[in-house]
Amino acid sequence: MLAESLNVSWWLPWLIFLLIQIPLLYSISETARYYIRMILYGFTIIVAGFCAIPVSIPSYFLNKGGLWAFYVFNRMVSWVDVNIEIRGKEILESVEGPAVLISNHQSSIDVITMGRCWPDRCAVMMKSTLKWVPGFNICVALCNTIFVSRFDKKDAHAAVVQASDAIQEKGLKIWVFPEGTRHREHGFKQFKKGAFNIAVHAQIPIIPLVISDYSPFYSKEKKFFRWPGHVIVQVLKPVSTQGLTYDDVPELTEKIRNQMLEEYEKISKEAALLHGPKIQINGEAKKE
Repeated sequence: MLAESLNVSWWLPWLIFLLIQIPLLYSISETARYYIRMILYGFTIIVAGFCAIPVSIPSYFLNKGGLWAFYVFNRMVSWVDVNIEIRGKEILESVEGPAVLISNHQSSIDVITMGRCWPDRCAVMMKSTLKWVPGFNICVALCNTIFVSRFDKKDAHAAVVQASDAIQEKGLKIWVFPEGTRHREHGFKQFKKGAFNIAVHAQIPIIPLVISDYSPFYSKEKKFFRWPGHVIVQVLKPVSTQGLTYDDVPELTEKIRNQMLEEYEKISKEAALLHGPKIQINGEAKKE
């Protein structure tokens, strides 16, 4: 008993000392604020996933997609001070039936942006390996998530048919990041053709959503997450795929990417100016 008491008395003061340092570091160090905010944000995502399971059960049978899960998530991350302005949301609400939604992919902050934009009867497409992540997999499966293998040459067609059949059978829209992975630099990566092949195969419209650059308030490389953050999301007009074939996909992909990139540059400058009189976008200082 005495030995156990001595062990506790050794580490307890150090634990208290370290806990006291957290608010101090938070107040004086931007890097510390970044790590603390991101750890709490990541923890909130995990907790929100578990909390959303009850509302996602009826959502699964009613083919509501992730709408109700994001309702829970939006409230649980309301402490994150990121203001999101959505332009053209009525376009999402006006398109009935299946469609492919595409957007640029920057960081885990995208989940907040998606939650504010999320339309009814919409699911997300994820790589099949994520279905084995404990806890997370239950919620996303109940949200009618479509799991597919990565689009490689070997099984690309099978993945397209699988995704097309799933969204048409359930009458869902599907959200896809055509870049494939996060792009933390200014601009876009080249788009992969999977989302466009799905739309052409199913003969359903593509709805581009353009998200402004996060770099004025968030950077993983430079370790800052400044509040408040300001994001502009522009929903572009749906692009019809009626009558198109797989041969048209390369041109379609490049055309939509160029449209999105042009809008991205415009709204990124607008959003950046909301962060102060002098900001940095694409290596250039911009002033009001």
